[in-house]
Amino acid sequence: MTLIGTVLAVKDLRAGEGVSYGYLHRAAADTRVALVTGGYAQGIPRVLGSRTHVAISGRRHPVIGRVAMDVCVVDIADAPVDRGAEVVYFGDPAGRAPSVRDWGRESGLRPLEIVTGVGLHTRREYSS
Repeated sequence: MTLIGTVLAVKDLRAGEGVSYGYLHRAAADTRVALVTGGYAQGIPRVLGSRTHVAISGRRHPVIGRVAMDVCVVDIADAPVDRGAEVVYFGDPAGRAPSVRDWGRESGLRPLEIVTGVGLHTRREYSS
């Protein structure tokens, strides 16, 4: 199973500026961030805010701040990430994506809880 989002926007974040509810995360240095589709309504456990990574173009990037209802913020630093890029929340670790087991370790949830938590707001595609 793979859970995928999309980059909605990319912006600069200056040292000291905050993101997320209550500016939970403040940048230690100048960086770039991506606003990504996918939040707790799609099955990303809220506890994973500032605890997990996603994969964009085979490179891991940290989720920063709180997981919102329909979006997350990802620190992309100097990576060449554009609007519309695919973001893998979890999937095949061979492709550098976090696995459901990684999420289990980071959240304290069992992998089955994570998989069954993928919400009804998520578009599903089945392959054989």
